[in-house]
Amino acid sequence: MIPIAKSFVLLVVITAVAGRLTLLAQVAVQADSTGHPELVYVRYVNEFPSPDKEKGKKGIFGRIGNFMFGARRAVLVKPVAVWATSPDKYWVIDQKSNTVALINENKGTTLKPKGKLTAPPNSLVDLCLLPGKGLLVTDSRLNQIFLLSPDGKKVTLFNHSLHLNQPTGIAYMPDKQEVWVLETGAHRIAVLDKRGNLLKTIGLRGNKPAEFNFPTHIWIDREGLVYIVDSMNFRVQVFNSDGGWVAMFGQAGDASGYFARPKGIATDSHSNIYVVDALFHTVQIFNRQGQLLYNFGHQGQKSGDFWLPGGIYIDNNDYIYIADSYNARVQVFQLINHQ
Repeated sequence: MIPIAKSFVLLVVITAVAGRLTLLAQVAVQADSTGHPELVYVRYVNEFPSPDKEKGKKGIFGRIGNFMFGARRAVLVKPVAVWATSPDKYWVIDQKSNTVALINENKGTTLKPKGKLTAPPNSLVDLCLLPGKGLLVTDSRLNQIFLLSPDGKKVTLFNHSLHLNQPTGIAYMPDKQEVWVLETGAHRIAVLDKRGNLLKTIGLRGNKPAEFNFPTHIWIDREGLVYIVDSMNFRVQVFNSDGGWVAMFGQAGDASGYFARPKGIATDSHSNIYVVDALFHTVQIFNRQGQLLYNFGHQGQKSGDFWLPGGIYIDNNDYIYIADSYNARVQVFQLINHQ
């Protein structure tokens, strides 16, 4: 496994802020040299749509306004994936409505680009940024990757000649300028260049290292390590930037540290690994050795609760975005460090 130098102790704290319960997952991290612990908190920040701002917008006058003026305010139905720059600007795939929504300063707009993004049945799965080009969006039914322009006004096929087998999770590797996409139907990773040309594939069906059983979600960290949710093997596999196998952890089970329906995956600035588990309605956090540190969230509809959550994204400032699919919202949390 990948070495890590710090150890963790869990303490969970719940505080009331403005009359609302806010979840704070507090972790004491033993520093290597000073002996002074660094405290890490996961704090609820906000959500879209905001329950406060949504009050009064669903009445008769709101519906008449939308009809008369053609409002395109985003209404999430089943969000499954998020890509973010900050809590004030992020993009969401809504699988139920087959749309991509831009959430800007907690106001949502459904992007309606020129060109066909997808077709029923619902099949948009994941998205990532292709620097200088726009957003790449996978369609698991059409077996295509679409390129959505940065302004959201135009959509084209990433590569007309590219043939994929049920593409799902997608991520961009800046150092190599490569696009890594999971072919769930082929049980492998496809590595593409910036033009969408196939460079190589990694893996085949099985349960050994570097083998997969319906992989679905992918994350590439700042060091170029690639994390794959090997869904039906109920584990996470880690690869280096060349596609070499590094490590794996996880197994099926119904207790903390096990997986029931693993979905989104991401890492924070401490290199901890976050895995969303839909059936557990929670996010489990592991260190780089695959050891469970803590989790946050449980089934419910209040702020900080989840209902069959899906995708996750963590930005450069350790804001954590969760596609809370069956609560029809995106929740934002923050990892805060205190000395």
